[in-house]
Amino acid sequence: MSQPLLRVTNVSKIFGATRALSGANLDIAAGEIHSLLGRNGAGKSTLVNIIAGVYPQTEGDVVFDGHDLRKLDIFARQKLGIRLVPQHENSFPDLTVAENIFAGDLPKKNGLVDWSTINEVAAQELAAYGVDADPRGMVRDLSSIDARKLNIIRSMHSGARLIILDEPTTALTTREREELFAFVRDLKAMGTAFIFISHYLGEVLDLSDSISVLRDGLMYPVEDRASATQEHLGELVAGGQVELTRRRAERPDPSDVLVQIRGLRSAGVEDVDLGIRRGEVLGIIGFPGSGAREFCRALFGADRVTSGTVHLEGRLVRLSSPRQALREGIAYISFDRHREGIMPLMDVNENIGISSHAGALRRAWGFLDLKRQRQRSQQYRDELKIKCNTIFDPMDSLSGGNQQKVLVSRLLSTQPSLLILDEPTVGIDILSREEIISKVLELTRTGMSALYLTNDYEELLRVADRLVFFDEGRVASVVDNDDLTIEQLTQIRDSNKEAASA
Repeated sequence: MSQPLLRVTNVSKIFGATRALSGANLDIAAGEIHSLLGRNGAGKSTLVNIIAGVYPQTEGDVVFDGHDLRKLDIFARQKLGIRLVPQHENSFPDLTVAENIFAGDLPKKNGLVDWSTINEVAAQELAAYGVDADPRGMVRDLSSIDARKLNIIRSMHSGARLIILDEPTTALTTREREELFAFVRDLKAMGTAFIFISHYLGEVLDLSDSISVLRDGLMYPVEDRASATQEHLGELVAGGQVELTRRRAERPDPSDVLVQIRGLRSAGVEDVDLGIRRGEVLGIIGFPGSGAREFCRALFGADRVTSGTVHLEGRLVRLSSPRQALREGIAYISFDRHREGIMPLMDVNENIGISSHAGALRRAWGFLDLKRQRQRSQQYRDELKIKCNTIFDPMDSLSGGNQQKVLVSRLLSTQPSLLILDEPTVGIDILSREEIISKVLELTRTGMSALYLTNDYEELLRVADRLVFFDEGRVASVVDNDDLTIEQLTQIRDSNKEAASA
């Protein structure tokens, strides 16, 4: 029997008093796609960072293609063919596509960078992997899916034999995910092995040859891959049965309109007229560039509104800036929590309280009520089960799911009338997802309304009372969620697109 490409044997990792990983075992063959599942903080990132050489294991052995990796640093492991594509963007947006592919290894001719060779070889590699991109174009102009593919092509250019993909489908549409999976399968057929980390159980079942679940630092292989189901995987991740949260049966009163929008125009948004009912979860659907995300940003003052009016509780509100929107009772969670959300150098308490500094936490004479801020932070930590030692832990020490819970806590602490959620559960585990959804639905029962934008249609159909479909910057249709199926939803979405193109 041939030896596996990668063998992990009894690997453990201890950080101070915390045992993050305990006795992990894993074999991966060439051309195999192995998925890692687990809650945020379960040990997934710890394991792949050990394999990639970001930090050493405390105990155990890692062998790649017969090489003991213990004494090899991250650069030596890259030369052997181990490449880690992190969850967060690691390309250089202000460099060209070709420069990104050759980053760190620019060929030279007569002592000067050989740009002709760089662009020519980059064009050949892009064509070979089926990516229609100009090697001289800037990376910041690429679509989300082409940017993800570029990260993988960079790895292949460097001779990758094992590529670790850490949540590569974050914020991708269903079509983009399918396109990425086809790309990965093509590379698998060439013999490239993958470790695939995801919280989406359906895509794990679609893509994986084998699956392991990490829970509290312990590793559990899924023995019977062929009969594995989403329900079974969810129970393995959670350590028990998972109860999916669903919207209440009774509908908000159609005559009780909390927010009335008329003729709203902004970059990518054209003459939107829309009423949002009190206590409603209004699902937002649209392809990239349809105006769906642009509408949400305009409603929060993040993008400039050029015309139109917004009335909340019957009063005209100003949307000149996000700060003004917060004062008016409108809060927004961006899909990109790292660029537009968390403040990594501040602690959990400061991250939760910062949006309330101009309002509820300000004393009459101008000073912050720090005691009240700490009480609120502790309250949200308990309610949303934020996993940290204390509320004074630095934000960048938390897992992605717990960082997202902190962002939700921050905006809920402003006590908004309208909460705009843009991919609120992306990149977080199934239990954290349900805790966030449950909290949002609980607050809608007290009269708060929510706009809910996500590419996870199964999740959207569980929480939304109505669905708004955007296309070409306009509202294409609004439908009640009368137990719609994903097939019906996509049919409405696609028919709107076809009608707009006709």
